[in-house]
Amino acid sequence: METAVFSAASLFDDQDEMQVDADEQTQSMDYVERSHEFPGMKLSIREFSCHQLNANLLWPGTFLFADWLVKNKSILHGRRILELGSGTGALAIFLWKAFQVDITTSDYDDEEIEENIAYNCKANNLNVLPHIRRKKIIYF
Repeated sequence: METAVFSAASLFDDQDEMQVDADEQTQSMDYVERSHEFPGMKLSIREFSCHQLNANLLWPGTFLFADWLVKNKSILHGRRILELGSGTGALAIFLWKAFQVDITTSDYDDEEIEENIAYNCKANNLNVLPHIRRKKIIYF
């Protein structure tokens, strides 16, 4: 059975729809750079055009959660934060820039994801945040 690869980022792409082999996609990553509005700041975030682990987009909940954290920032005071499923690293970058929190990003054990989070940190004038690659977890 072949893996079906879908990218929600492709909904915003102006190019004609193309079918791409999953192996070919991992060998040649394409990116889209977008400007995203977070509370009090704009961040430049590079997203994968398509990624087999779905680390290619900012979920709408990212922005809702950022708004909620701004309204409830006292819960962040003095905390060490591990963001699970960081994807592009956008939320972690926002939290560091807005509140200078001690934050570590994490996502699947995937070099491209880690490199893209590092790229996004640098693109937003931030030192690369600590990152943990996590192995697949099996739940019983």
